[in-house]
Amino acid sequence: MTNTALPQLAALEAHRGQPAMVFHATLNDEAVDVLYECLRRLGRIENLDLVLLTRGGYVTTTRRIALLLREYAERLTILAPYRVRSSGTLLCLSADELILGPLAELSPLDPGINSTEPPPPNAQGTVSAADIRAFQQMAEDWFGVTDKEDRLQVLAMVAQRFFPTSLSAFYRSDLMTRQIAMELLAYQLPQAEAEVRQRIVDQLVGGYYAHDYIITRADALSLGLNVRFTSPAEETLLWDLRQACQAQLADAPGQAEREVVGLIASTTFSAQQVHRWRPPSQAMQAGLISDVRWEIAS
Repeated sequence: MTNTALPQLAALEAHRGQPAMVFHATLNDEAVDVLYECLRRLGRIENLDLVLLTRGGYVTTTRRIALLLREYAERLTILAPYRVRSSGTLLCLSADELILGPLAELSPLDPGINSTEPPPPNAQGTVSAADIRAFQQMAEDWFGVTDKEDRLQVLAMVAQRFFPTSLSAFYRSDLMTRQIAMELLAYQLPQAEAEVRQRIVDQLVGGYYAHDYIITRADALSLGLNVRFTSPAEETLLWDLRQACQAQLADAPGQAEREVVGLIASTTFSAQQVHRWRPPSQAMQAGLISDVRWEIAS
């Protein structure tokens, strides 16, 4: 691919007086190498602005990305003009400061597991941590299930949907999410007592009623995160940058089989994650209908 410049990113750099980059993609393993190449070209710097737009990804990969960013930047600021969901919220904990626009959205961190059987019609195949934990409380509140024998029956009902080792894997995933959140939050709130950080983590992991609950910038501030609202100039610059990223992700001129689904860029680096659909004849030969890969600009 050819270099696709983002003048809006250069404008943000000029306004804030420090290097900036944008990460508009899923937090998965394929993005780590690309992010590393972007950071390597920037070099180790004192201050870095990361404009983040993501619906989430893998918890362990998010930790890897956070530690990589912290290795290259002495001070990290994450700026969010729009959605930073799921593991994206986890990444936000590693920043010294969060600068959030009016439409910025964070979300809870509760992990999910898949059921062992196909879900019934209109039912979710993935269930979150909060769903599992709430089942016993629901049985008590709604149906008066309080004695030991009834609680064992509730456990048996859960085990019918989820294989016991899947439940234990879910439990370990829940513990891991809390551990990583505590580790990363120490970057943002280094002077806070462990109890304060634990309270924030507990709320993010288990304190909301749905995984898609919208945590606004006011909510994030009330939670105790180091949040600053965008200035009018920052709000305009970030929204213009978000719109420019969206235009690139939607842009596939004359190529119906090519879809841009991710973007990592600085003023000296540009990479697009491209989803390519194979023609039927090639798909049959290769055994693949499509493939997704990152393309770095020359």
